[in-house]
Amino acid sequence: MALHLVTAPTIEPVLLDEAKRQCRVEVADDDALIAGLIVAARQYVEVATRRPLMRQTWDWKFDGFPSCDRLTLPLPPVSSVTSITYIDAAGDSQTWSSALYTTDFPSGPWAQKASIEPIYGGVWPGTQSVINAVTVRFVCGYGTTAATVPESLRHAIKMLVAHWYDQRYPVQIGTGSSVTTIPLAIDALTWPFISF
Repeated sequence: MALHLVTAPTIEPVLLDEAKRQCRVEVADDDALIAGLIVAARQYVEVATRRPLMRQTWDWKFDGFPSCDRLTLPLPPVSSVTSITYIDAAGDSQTWSSALYTTDFPSGPWAQKASIEPIYGGVWPGTQSVINAVTVRFVCGYGTTAATVPESLRHAIKMLVAHWYDQRYPVQIGTGSSVTTIPLAIDALTWPFISF
C-alpha cells in the first residue's frame, strides 16, 4: 500500500500574522523564516495526527480490493472520492462506476476514517495480481480556510512555530560542559520521513 499526494494544500491553517503574534514578533525581518516554520509545524501535526488539515487530494494505491465488505481510507476527514481505478484480470485499466459503491464520510473535528463498500448485493471488481492494482483518489482535510481547522490543532501549530523560533539550535549549551537536547528539534522534524 502506498499514499501519494496529488494536490497539496494551497494555504496554511495558521496565517503569518497569527504566528508572529504567538512569537511576539512585530517586524518583517523574519517573515520568511516564520512562514517556513508554519509549513514545518503543519506537516508535523498532520503526521502526528494522521489527519490532513487543509483540503488536499491523495491517491491510495494497493494490490487488490479487500476480502471483507469494507475498505477504510487512511486519512480522515475525507470529503469525497474522486475515482476508483483498477487493473482488471485482462490487464486493462478500468474505472469503477460510483453507482456500484457507497461511501461513508464522517465529519467534524474528530471525524473517524471514511469507508467505501460495494452497493447492497454488489461485489468488489476482480483485479489482476499486480502491485498497486487499485488506486483510490480522494479529497481530504478539514476545508479550504483556516477557520475550518479545529482550534486545538491550529494552536498546536502556533506553539510549535514559537518554540522553533525561540530555539534555533537542536541543543542548548548549559553551564560547564552540559549539553541539553531541545525537545521537538531535529528528531521531531525528521522522524516522519524515516522508512521502516
